[in-house]
Amino acid sequence: MLRDIQAVRGADRLTEIRRFHDPAESAATLALRDGRPEALGFYLDRRRVHVGDPATTIEQLFTAWQADRDRGLDAIMLAPTRDLVIRLNSRARIQRLHNTRPDRDIELADGNRASAGDVIITRRNERRLRITAADWVKNGDRWTVLNVTSTGALKVQHAQNGRRVTLPAHYVRSATELGYATTVHGAQGLTVDTMHGLATGHESRQQLYTMLTRGRTANHLYLPVVGDGDPHTILRPDNIHVRTATELLEQILARDATPLSATTLQREQHDPAILLGHATARYLDALHFAAEHLADAQMINNLDRDANQLISEITKETAWPALRARLLLLMADDADPLVELRNAAQQLELDTAVDRAAVFDWRLDDTRLHNRLAPLPWLPGIPYRIRTNPDWGPYLAARAQLITGLADQLGASSEAATWVAEQDRVLPAGLITDLQVWRAAMQVERADLRPTGPEQRSLLARTWQHRLNRRLSTHDTPQDQQWAELLAEQFPNLIKDSFLPSLTKRLENLDRSALDTSSLVQSAAAKAPLPDGHPAAALWWRILNELPTRLPDHSDHQPPPGVRPSAIKPRQQPYRAPQTPPSTIGPSR
Repeated sequence: MLRDIQAVRGADRLTEIRRFHDPAESAATLALRDGRPEALGFYLDRRRVHVGDPATTIEQLFTAWQADRDRGLDAIMLAPTRDLVIRLNSRARIQRLHNTRPDRDIELADGNRASAGDVIITRRNERRLRITAADWVKNGDRWTVLNVTSTGALKVQHAQNGRRVTLPAHYVRSATELGYATTVHGAQGLTVDTMHGLATGHESRQQLYTMLTRGRTANHLYLPVVGDGDPHTILRPDNIHVRTATELLEQILARDATPLSATTLQREQHDPAILLGHATARYLDALHFAAEHLADAQMINNLDRDANQLISEITKETAWPALRARLLLLMADDADPLVELRNAAQQLELDTAVDRAAVFDWRLDDTRLHNRLAPLPWLPGIPYRIRTNPDWGPYLAARAQLITGLADQLGASSEAATWVAEQDRVLPAGLITDLQVWRAAMQVERADLRPTGPEQRSLLARTWQHRLNRRLSTHDTPQDQQWAELLAEQFPNLIKDSFLPSLTKRLENLDRSALDTSSLVQSAAAKAPLPDGHPAAALWWRILNELPTRLPDHSDHQPPPGVRPSAIKPRQQPYRAPQTPPSTIGPSR
């Protein structure tokens, strides 16, 4: 409901975070909440992500939690299942007692027992158990047990405010659990000194955000990245192609589990930015399917055979189906697929390629597929063989017309996107519209602040993407270009980080604030090597801690200082992208 009100009427947002001791962590959690990948740079750089097999990560979690408790910190363990929470709580209590037997204990609702000195969590609101005139025992409150009475009641002290209350026996048996560990859902509203959480890689963005925002001083994540050795699961895709911790965390960030109201769903079903991406994907899928459908089985078999003769066993490569679809589409445009393959094979060596078919798919020149019937400049048009087919021709023409109509609607939209505000520069309305249509059609994630998103595989799309980037670069300031060159020279691994354009803009803002930005960058970089994952973002979080005062937050959805509202408003007219012939937009190959 609140999201609907904000979309229709607007809303003020609270932006100042007071929980964390580290200002960089405060800013990182805002990016984490919005699903922006640069948030991961903070946690990877601060060594907050720990990996291993399932048994090792549990052991790491418990050992680190115990070390924090020994230092006098209020620490909590988070686990994905209630069974694991019960096991961790039981182990924590055994560790606390050191094999000594308490004078009196009592069984709790989770099956564990508690005695004086234990930490428990209450799991039901009970207004009749008053702490003060205006406060009472609530679900999620943590308490330290002071005494167990002869009747089974617990005298407890609140972990945060220190107030005391007596929990009657019936409440203890039905609504209390040990509080050394809890589930992510059970931790909502909890604040501690440090958090040690176990993840599976299947969590949602909202669960990850809850987990990594419980601790004031530190939040640690333990993530299994290899299998447990079970022979029944060894052939699962995740165990054959093991993902890195960064890849797993990126997948979690992309997994938005926010419940949507009927109003929100209805609004999204009429959003041209969403509909254009779906329409473009269906157009391309139908185009490739038509090319394969109109090619007889003998032609396809001949293509497989001849391709294997040209490049040994290429049809066994993982990316062969995608490559074959591209070749069949070229064939529908009267091109010789073997000639195209041979030309691609002669460009560079292939001995070091993990998947040769993927390399060929990247190298293939498909700019010839563009024609006047293409609905967008970077999409293939409808080849003659398909266009003249009585079934496929009209169907694909209607699909192309739908794309054109949605692009027109998006071009007339007045809504500004998050990535536009992040640019912090004045951009022509026409360029903003072209970029919005590109992002919608290519389904660039909203959290991706690169204006054109990830680099495209198709040469036709890649060529148009480079053209958009060149148009955008003409509006870079000399300071932008200088910082981009310096960062690329000193930190080569920053080049592929999607956060690099945002980093250069923020460094320019520091320059305008009369700060010694070069010294800040050098000081931050000298602390330790930057992580392999999201290094540009990691450098920025370090710089935040080097600043004499905190900067204005750039993670909200308002234009940063220096961007005029008129500079982020698209033009109010139908979208008509220039249909530049491929021969004039293609880079030298």
